[in-house]
Amino acid sequence: MNQNSFSPKARWDRFEPDKAGFNPDALNERINVLAYFEHAKIFPKSFNWHDKEYTIEKITYNWQERVGQALINYFSVICAGQLYQISFDNFTFRWQLDKIIQ
Repeated sequence: MNQNSFSPKARWDRFEPDKAGFNPDALNERINVLAYFEHAKIFPKSFNWHDKEYTIEKITYNWQERVGQALINYFSVICAGQLYQISFDNFTFRWQLDKIIQ
C-alpha cells in the first residue's frame, strides 16, 4: 500500500496553469502586513491593500512551499467575512496578496 496518498491536485489553493500560464484569479500584489513571530511561526494580524486596512479575523489554513531558495509561507485568512490568500517569501521578505477566494 502506498503511504504517500497526498494528491496536490486535490488542494483548492493550487493553480494548475494552462498552456499560456495565465491565471485570471491571481492578484500577486505586494501588500504591507502586520504580523508577529512566535516560536518560529508567523501570525499575520492585518494587511493594507489599496490604502485600506484589513483586519485578519481568522487564519483558516496555512502551508509552506519551497520555490528555489525561497520558502513561501501561505495563509488563507478571513477579513470581514471574505476569504483571502496571502503569502510571505522568506528570501525576499515580501508579502503579497495572492487571491481573493470567492
